Amino acid sequence: MTAHFDYSNKTFGIQNNSLRYTWLAYHIFVLLSSVLGDTIILVTSIKYNAIKLDKFLVVIIQHIAACDLLTSLSSVLSKNISLIADGWVLGTLLCYIESYLRTYLFVVSVYLVCALTSAKLLIVCFPLRVGIWTSKRAHIGCVAVWIWVMVSPAVMATLR
Repeated sequence: MTAHFDYSNKTFGIQNNSLRYTWLAYHIFVLLSSVLGDTIILVTSIKYNAIKLDKFLVVIIQHIAACDLLTSLSSVLSKNISLIADGWVLGTLLCYIESYLRTYLFVVSVYLVCALTSAKLLIVCFPLRVGIWTSKRAHIGCVAVWIWVMVSPAVMATLR
C-alpha cells in the first residue's frame, strides 16, 4: 500500500515577510563577506606573497579559500535568489547541481582542513624534513583530495 500526499494546496517557504527579509539580509552579508574575504586571501597569497607561512600551508589555505568561494557562489547565491523570488525559480537541473555541489564542496573543505592540520602537526613533529615539502607537492595533494572526493562515492558503491 502506497501513501499518496496531495501538496497542491499547500504553500512552502517562509510566509512571514520580515523573517524572509532578515534571512535575506543575513545571506547577503554571508555572501559578500565570503566573496570579499576569500578573494583577498587568494589575491594576497598568489599575487603579493603576503602570507608569511610555510609554502606548503599557504597552498592548502588557497585551496580552502577557493572551495569556500565556490560554496558561496553556488549555495548561498542560490539561497538569496530563492529568498528574493519566494521559491525555487532556478529549475530542476540547477536544484540537483546545487545540492551536489553543496555536499561535494563541504566534504572537500573538511578534507582540506584535515590536510592543513595534519601538515601543521608534521611541521611541528619533524621540522628538519619540512624542506622537502614544496608548493608543487601541496598542489598535487590538494588536487588529489578534490579528485578523491569526486570519485570516492563511485568507488564505494562498486565495492559493496
